[in-house]
Amino acid sequence: MQRIRKWKNILIGTVGVLLVGCASANNQSDPGPESTTTLDSISFGVGPYFPTPNENRQQFEPFFDALAAELDLPGDVTVTEDWIGISEALRSGTLDLAWLGPWGYVLAHHNDPSLEAIATVKYQDEPVYYSVLIARADAPFDTLEEAIALSQQGEKLKLSLADVGSTSGWLIPQAEFKRRNLNPETVFDYSEGASHAAQVIGVSTGQIDIASDYNRNLDVMIAEGRIQADEIKIIWQSEPLPNDPIVVRGNFPEAYKKQLQQKLVNLTPAEAAALLPENYTGFVASDGSNYQPIEAAGLALEVLK
Repeated sequence: MQRIRKWKNILIGTVGVLLVGCASANNQSDPGPESTTTLDSISFGVGPYFPTPNENRQQFEPFFDALAAELDLPGDVTVTEDWIGISEALRSGTLDLAWLGPWGYVLAHHNDPSLEAIATVKYQDEPVYYSVLIARADAPFDTLEEAIALSQQGEKLKLSLADVGSTSGWLIPQAEFKRRNLNPETVFDYSEGASHAAQVIGVSTGQIDIASDYNRNLDVMIAEGRIQADEIKIIWQSEPLPNDPIVVRGNFPEAYKKQLQQKLVNLTPAEAAALLPENYTGFVASDGSNYQPIEAAGLALEVLK
């Protein structure tokens, strides 16, 4: 698809812009800060999981503060407004540790294998989640197959996918359309780039017919009263996807890495309830291998080479 090829170039370009001066002329990845056995402070980062940066900070800062306290180090938290930026900040060594989306991790690790996933978050006690396509409850179709047929037969339905750096909002839906040998840009009145919150609101208000999202975000939007559960319906759901990884930069001190991984996997239910956003219940250990399905989707779309 032309747009997939375009976004492949944009992703590569983003890496180049953000890391200009950091990569060598032969295009090798920058190894990051020189390895040391101790740190004077620790820098954390998180992407746009909640509708506003302030809300993101409020939701995640207690967790990162607890990790800094575990290491007895001062810490600071960076909140980004896009999924690519947080990955590139980790690659460049601006951040020591980040809570990444699965696709953001795969993209960053593909370009810099020194990045290490140390844990995968559990949502409602499961280390997986789902990409979904949603529509208004009163839409004249109940499945993706019906929506495709309707859009092909008459006026094109409006389909919106999320930020190109989003696993559930862009990568996985694009991979599903490719599996069906369909170009969403020709089948639908297509757009992309919106936040997940905007996706859901766009469907509930009738601005768009179909939008990508993920089950965790839908739960948040309903719990906060931004939409009513009976306003929307899910017309397609992915296979289980690995939840978000906690990732450390290259050359992150080994002792600190092990200490943090132990803290994460041994988080008690009470600690998880106090430190994590609602419905996040702890972590399982990861070495990154559980993100292979995400990598496979990137390879299928030829975004990864």
